[in-house]
Amino acid sequence: MITKFKKDEILFYLSYIILYISLFIGDVYNTGSMDILARYLRMGSYVLIFISCINMRLKKKDFFRMIAVLMVTLLYGVKTGDLYWSVLILLIYNSKKINIERVYKTSSRIIVIGIISVLILCMFGVLPDILTSRNTVEQINYNRHSFGFYHSNVLPLLIFYLEVYYICIAKEKIRNNVIVFFMLLAGVINTFCHSRNALILSLALSLFVIFVKKMKKGEYKILYQTTVLSIPCMSIFSFSMLFLLLKGGIWNTIDTFFSGRFRLAIFKMRRIGLHLINIMSNESFVSDNITYVNGKDISSIVLDNGYLYVILRYGILIILVYFLIAYCLAKKNKGNACVLGTIIAVFIANFVDNDLVDYSFLPFILWAFNNFKTDGLIKNVGKKVDRIYKGKIEKI
Repeated sequence: MITKFKKDEILFYLSYIILYISLFIGDVYNTGSMDILARYLRMGSYVLIFISCINMRLKKKDFFRMIAVLMVTLLYGVKTGDLYWSVLILLIYNSKKINIERVYKTSSRIIVIGIISVLILCMFGVLPDILTSRNTVEQINYNRHSFGFYHSNVLPLLIFYLEVYYICIAKEKIRNNVIVFFMLLAGVINTFCHSRNALILSLALSLFVIFVKKMKKGEYKILYQTTVLSIPCMSIFSFSMLFLLLKGGIWNTIDTFFSGRFRLAIFKMRRIGLHLINIMSNESFVSDNITYVNGKDISSIVLDNGYLYVILRYGILIILVYFLIAYCLAKKNKGNACVLGTIIAVFIANFVDNDLVDYSFLPFILWAFNNFKTDGLIKNVGKKVDRIYKGKIEKI
């Protein structure tokens, strides 16, 4: 089916597609030239989205507000070499009149085409099938296939996100046979990739969606509150693990179950410190050059926890942005239990993976802010503060 875009949407979608592909390339096995290709694609995306912003008919107040936020993110980008937030701001402002379902459909198609392309290149030997072993003492067999991606957990997680995107697109029209298909596909992929976390997430989400229709409307409030509180709860627990792990005992067992990712994060935090806003350059952040507890030299620590990554990379205050994202997504889907549960599943997935600043989470950010109005938010917060204040006066 050919998708037709309106004239004023073409530049946005071109920019979005190019940016999405450039970030997707980061999950493909890197031969060196792939990084160069991704860099040029991102540059092209930045140019297109900037031109699209110039063509937008914004009100004077909205235009100056966009310029002010853009300048702040650009200053941060110049200091750190990270322009992600700058292009994200432009994408958000350009997505005001965009159909968010089409964004999810476009993202799904890119992932499907990307998976097929990588598998074909791997089959013909262009990309290698890297065999890895789970980082535990119990399992030493190299039986986890990457199929052309940089790690064996990439393909299973892509299948998980395809199911997530489908649920966000279909909403009330979700078909059980499609959900069962994703369950079976996750099981087949797991026999080759052995990604325990992705399999559990996919099966849990599928079973939830199938049985959630039996829930009463009154029980949706629990899902809504869980969605809103997911970010702070996941962030606090992830960060607390860095200190609880030092006590040993059961906390060591928990860290071992999660492949030692929290112990690695401790090494990272000791080197770079903890900041409200981290203005460290990308090069400094990724260059670790440490000797791990098992005597292995590690040039760059990979943080497989989205919350620890954003806290250490961008600073503690960035969690407020993601809390706002969770709040906006929950508010928009208050009456849809399937979508609320799916959003929670994505937040849980980022406890064992790092996608909060990657392509797979990008549609959720646009969905949260595509009709976001700061004036309305300030008024709502003001009203709630007034109610609390009046309640206290009455008690006195």
